[in-house]
This record gives sequence, structure tokens and C-alpha cells, in this order.
Amino acid sequence: MTGTLTAGGSADRPGAVDPEVPDAVPDPDPDPAAPPEPEGPSRRWPGRLLLAVAVLWALFVAARALLSGRWWAWNGLGLAPPVLHLLFPLALLIPAALIRHGRRAAVGVVLAALLLGSWQTGLHPGAMLRGRPAVPADALKVVSWNTFFWDQDSDTDAFYAYLRSRSADVYLLQEYQNARGDEPAPIDDLARLRKEFPGFHIATEGEFLTLSRFPITSVRALRPDGLAPPDTSWADYWNIRVLRTDIDVDGRTLSLYNTHLPDLLNVDRNPLTPAYHRSVRQLSERRDRHFEALREDLDANGHPVVLAGDLNVLPGTGDLRWFDGLRDAADAGDSVYPATFPVSGPALWRLDWAFVSPRIDLHRQSVQDPPAALSTHRLIDLRLSLPAPGASAPATEKDRS
Repeated sequence: MTGTLTAGGSADRPGAVDPEVPDAVPDPDPDPAAPPEPEGPSRRWPGRLLLAVAVLWALFVAARALLSGRWWAWNGLGLAPPVLHLLFPLALLIPAALIRHGRRAAVGVVLAALLLGSWQTGLHPGAMLRGRPAVPADALKVVSWNTFFWDQDSDTDAFYAYLRSRSADVYLLQEYQNARGDEPAPIDDLARLRKEFPGFHIATEGEFLTLSRFPITSVRALRPDGLAPPDTSWADYWNIRVLRTDIDVDGRTLSLYNTHLPDLLNVDRNPLTPAYHRSVRQLSERRDRHFEALREDLDANGHPVVLAGDLNVLPGTGDLRWFDGLRDAADAGDSVYPATFPVSGPALWRLDWAFVSPRIDLHRQSVQDPPAALSTHRLIDLRLSLPAPGASAPATEKDRS
């Protein structure tokens, strides 16, 4: 029958199939030594993008280390929360370890950025192991706090009740002032202060107020030479950024530096305008003048020192060189990340600092949240003991050189 396949059928016949000829011939086995076929750009772009981001971040971290506090323009750039120098490279490290192409380069750059930025984070991991050491009963208690326009925007009784609740021997308070419109304005609340803190000695200049249980022997407001004209009618607000007060603590002199340095930038101005950049430069020049005056006074001061306040300085920046020879009180603190601003929500920036002379026995620093209605800044609490009379200061690297 036509179309029937028989054992002797021919492939030439219609419908016949030759069993000796396969339907398809398989490809030979691939050569294992042959190089893989190159993949297209669409398979490589994730690795290239990640590497580019890692390189840009590493350059940013390196620039911050070199330029912050030394070049005025950087004051308007390097304001990311310092802890980001840890969190961002850690976030990059996970995808960098998973990409197929450029893995080694990406991981290497991310690790370099993490290492370079580790000392810029503002972290104090030793606080996890320190606990709360015992504080001698006769230790001096010093608190520092930016009150944020004093009691202008809060209940006055609640404000003073909070101050009294700190039970401090010394109060270093900034922004003892109000605001009229967009300008700072001086206030006089001395009558209420004497009522609330009977027996305390008071020193005030500009926006600063220092209260002490111990007698005040000297008061000096640091007024640098060569300052630009003030931006507002209250000149002392701009020209006085450090109030030095010496007190007599049982026959020993302690120098207190109540400090509030100028801002890094004016957040109310548009960064895309020339006026913004002029403002950043002017503030930087003013900051340098105040830093220089402060450093000069510290170098000439032979007394033990407590310096605290709203310094508007960020961890890991060049501005910290002005405090060489002093000890960062957070080294004895109970907080891994002793950020002080803002109070509402997570505190991300450390703007408020405390430093002490190496010969002071610093028992503890703690950073505490005031009621949010009182201030945007957290309060710094110090517990310390002064050196015995006649004790000499430990030699510093500067002394040995």
C-alpha cells in the first residue's frame, strides 16, 4: 500500500523514513578549556554601578578627612550624620559580596571606605563594656546645656524645675537669651535665678550664664580681634562665644569655659544662591577667629580646665584639632553614640561636647534628654574630681617634643 513503511522500504518513496538517518545530529561536547562566551553589558551594569557608588563614597570620606574644618566650602557639604560613615558602607558591603562581576574591586573599595570612615563615626564602643563606675561622694557635678532661647517657648516654672532637678554644682548654660523676630535678644532673669538658686555665684556675658556653688574668682569673656561686623544689633551675641569663669573649689582653681561657637552654615538660606556661600565663608572666618582666641587662652592657662557647650563641631573633623591636649569626656561616657541633637526623634548629630584636662579625674559623662518642650539639645552631665593641690599635669606629646 502506498505510504506504508516496510522493512525494505526506501527513503525515496513517499512517506518513507530511513532508520539509518537520525532526525537531528547533537552538537559535540563543549571543550571545557574553551573560554566562556562574553556576557553583554546588561549583565555587567549592576557591578559597575555598585563600584561607582563605592568609589564616590570613598572619595567623599577621604575629602571629609582632609578638608573638614580646614576649607570653608566643606562646612556646607559634610553635614551627614557621622554614624552614616559606618552604616552606609555596611549597606554597600552586602550587594558588593553578591555581584558576579567586579566583586573583588567593589568589596575592596567598600572596605577601604569603611576603614577610613571608622574614626569619623563618633562611636565610643568602649561604653558597652564600661558600665557605670562608682562616683565618689565628693565628686564635682557639672552640667552643660544649650537651653534654646531660655524659657521663651516653654513654661517658665517647668524650665526652672528641670534646671533645679539636675542638682549640679556648676551649670554651664548657653542661649541665655530670647528672640525678637529673626534676631537674638538679651534678657535679664537674674532676680528669678537668685531665687531659684540661692547661694549660687553667677557670671553672665552675652548669651552665656554660669552658675557655681563655689566662689567665682575671675570672669573673662573672650573677644577675638579682627571680627567682621555683627549680623544683628546685639553685638555681644556674635563677638562673645566663650565665657571663661575661674572658681575656687576648696582652695583649688578650676577654669570653666562655657562655649557656643558659631554655626557651620545658615540653614535658612538657599544653597543654590551666592548669598548662601558667602554666609558659609563668613561664618567659617568668624569660627576660626574664635577658635584661635580659645586656643591662645587655653595654652596660657595653667589651671585644670573643663570646657563644654554647643561647639557646632562634628566627630572626625579638623575642627577637633583646636582641643588638642584635652580629653574628650565621652571617653568616660555611658553612650556608644553620644549624639546631642535633636531631642525629638533620634539624636543623629553630636554638636555639644565636653572636654577636660588630662589631670582631672573624670568619673563619668552621661547625655540626658530634657523634656522636648524645653530645648532641641540634650544635656551633658559630668562627674569629676580635681587633682590634689600641687599635683602636676601628665606630660603630653607636645611637652615631650
